Amino acid sequence: MKLLQKGNNIERQSGQLLGYLDALFRRLILPRQPAEEPGFECSREEMRALIMLRSAGRTIMTDFATDLGVPLSTATHTIDRLVRKGLVMRVRSEQDRRVVQVEMSQRGLEFQTALRSRHEAMARSWLAPLSPSERQDFLKLMSKIAENAKPESQIVSGATAAARRVALGSNSLR
Repeated sequence: MKLLQKGNNIERQSGQLLGYLDALFRRLILPRQPAEEPGFECSREEMRALIMLRSAGRTIMTDFATDLGVPLSTATHTIDRLVRKGLVMRVRSEQDRRVVQVEMSQRGLEFQTALRSRHEAMARSWLAPLSPSERQDFLKLMSKIAENAKPESQIVSGATAAARRVALGSNSLR
């Protein structure tokens, strides 16, 4: 009985969490601000690429595509757009001139710095209403969530298997 109550509780709380995340998204993400400079409008995929490049540094395209989890052609098109915007540059490898690597340009690094400042301001606005002990608790919980979060693909595959069992009329775990 306790297991059933625990399951229902986590379902309710998951719904609450999604509601809070939706509210944050509506308040902080949806009201788009005009780009500060022409060419700094970036799609979600371009932002993911910039974040990956910031952490990876100079990298070859195949590794970059693998890290992003997209086909090489998709990664190449994303990099092409970022090169046109002046945020990324292609560099020939010093060891093998046939190999082309990509890295953040100076303009891209400046863009990342400005973006990081905005994100830090947003984080401060989230933490400001909390007391110091609430902030510590919140950060401890966020750390635990970040360490244990599962990629969507793992969650979807598990949900798909459960849906198949239900569809086949079997509610048992085999």
